Parts: sequence; C-alpha cells; structure tokens
Amino acid sequence: MALDPNEVWAQAYELGLLISESPEVEAYRRAELALQNHPEARHLMNRLREQQEQLQNLQRYGSGPHLRPLEESIEEILQQLDRIPEVAAFKEAQSRVDSLLQAVTRTITEAISDRLAGVPKSGG
Repeated sequence: MALDPNEVWAQAYELGLLISESPEVEAYRRAELALQNHPEARHLMNRLREQQEQLQNLQRYGSGPHLRPLEESIEEILQQLDRIPEVAAFKEAQSRVDSLLQAVTRTITEAISDRLAGVPKSGG
C-alpha cells in the first residue's frame, strides 16, 4: 500500500513539533536567551563576526603575513568567549540538541533499513 507523500510530510511536521517541545530544545532556548542578554558576550560575538568577515575578505587575495595578526585576534576573542559561563551553557545545550537530532535521524534510518531488509527483492 502506497503512502501519500503529504502524509509523510504531515508526520514529519508532527515529529518536528514533538522535538521542539523536548527538554533539550527548551534548555537550548533558555541558554540562547541568557547568551543574548549577556552584554560582554554580545560585544565579543559582534567583534568576532567583523573580524571573521575581514579575514575572509583578505583571504580572497591569498595568504601572507598580514593575515596572522587577524587570525590571532580571532583566536583571542574565541578564548574570551569560552570563559563566559553563558557561552559554555549555550554550547552544551546546542550539543544536546544536535545529539537528539542525530539520534532521531539514526532511528529513522534504522527503521527504513529494517523495512527494506524485510522486503523481498524484485525480479527473483
């Protein structure tokens, strides 16, 4: 029996809603809000974006010693960000959401593989 593709999309949407209500996603939302409300972190992230853009623009013209100070500055900003507890909490929350999504993907893949393994091959 063929399944209507619209039904697949509807079920996928429902799964997305369930995931969006998970404790992992809720923790991510809280961590993101805390990060957005942290003035030093916001300032450092803005500086980081600006310097990364500058680095990308300069890299278009090749490499050279002029890039190294900018790369070092970016590395220093990243280290400063890592020392902010809200940044660490956000990274951890992000990692947990990624793990959840990977687990869901693995489960879907396994279900499909199991179903395909149980289906006799055609032409036989």
